[in-house]
Amino acid sequence: MFDEIPNKEPYLSDPNGNRQIRDYKHMLDLFAYIMTEVAPKWSMTEYNSSMIGFPFNTVLDWPMATPSGYAFFLKTEVNAKIKVILDTWRDNILTTSKSQYVLTSGPGGWFSQEALAALEGDTNMVGQPLLRFDQLFECDTTREHWGFKSWDDFFVRKFRDMDKIRPVGFPDDPRWIANSCESSPYALQTNVKEYDTFWLKGQPYSVTEMLNHHPNARHFVGGTVYQAFLSATSYHRWHSPVAGKVVHAGVINGTYFSAPTITGFTSPDGPDPISACGAQGYITHVATRAVFFIQAEDPIGLVCVVFVGMADVSTCGISEKFLDSQGQEVAKGEELGMFHHGGSTHCVLFRKGLRLAWVTAASPGVSQRNIPVRSELAYAYE
Repeated sequence: MFDEIPNKEPYLSDPNGNRQIRDYKHMLDLFAYIMTEVAPKWSMTEYNSSMIGFPFNTVLDWPMATPSGYAFFLKTEVNAKIKVILDTWRDNILTTSKSQYVLTSGPGGWFSQEALAALEGDTNMVGQPLLRFDQLFECDTTREHWGFKSWDDFFVRKFRDMDKIRPVGFPDDPRWIANSCESSPYALQTNVKEYDTFWLKGQPYSVTEMLNHHPNARHFVGGTVYQAFLSATSYHRWHSPVAGKVVHAGVINGTYFSAPTITGFTSPDGPDPISACGAQGYITHVATRAVFFIQAEDPIGLVCVVFVGMADVSTCGISEKFLDSQGQEVAKGEELGMFHHGGSTHCVLFRKGLRLAWVTAASPGVSQRNIPVRSELAYAYE
């Protein structure tokens, strides 16, 4: 796959401007260094390229886009090894004090003026009073590293006053669906099929494969799928879109760096420098993901929420309350779990026959801004 990367611009460098690696030994050397020494630092270049928080993805971005890379990153044995690497990175760096060196106000620090401006800009809502980071999130600016114990502690930060800053939209009306994640719309497809060509142009959803052949998948054939993206600067905890009972919650192990050929070198348009973002529909079928089935009141009925780890995101953490859940009650807007370590995506699936009136911002392409978590997303009727 390294030999298949053209030896010309712009492929002499990775998407963040670093010299492109050309052999697997160099790749392994970089992996060994990252997983034992590197925490994601702030970088405006990486923020603008949507690659911030993705050091492994940055190394692999062009190799992923080759025909050999497509085959390589689908292999079960390869993903098993990648999981070990990412878990080691998590255990040695991201969840330890060794990662605190990026939680400062200095160059490359997440509390630098430039970084805070981006974090606050991505979090504050249009038409609402502008709040500082320490007003938005739980932290203590008088303490070293603002009280965060590690990079991961910072990444999964909580809102300081959840009910005030991110109130639940229409909490007592079962016809209103709340937004599960702080995210920007990516796709909205209706009449989705049981099986479809999710790896081809348009990335149509293949319900049974997305849900790993779960018996409940049949309820969503012919239904609707809404998908939205979480950037690395977003709030990364998940919340229930409806009130009801969690009838199943579990994690499906999958790939980490698999990208479809439509975003690779075989594409007429050439490779996508941020293929993980452009391939979000595809990765919902192959990447590691957490799946919740929630039985809501009529008219909504059974809902499925899929939280998908992208690239360097190696952990989809389900809240303890819902592990091995069999009929556990959940309130609309209640926390279900969280992503760790990088940008992510998620889908909400609705049954066939349910009609939905979406808020304007939910239409992909209408706005580049996030829809606030727990705010109203769609109104259900039959």
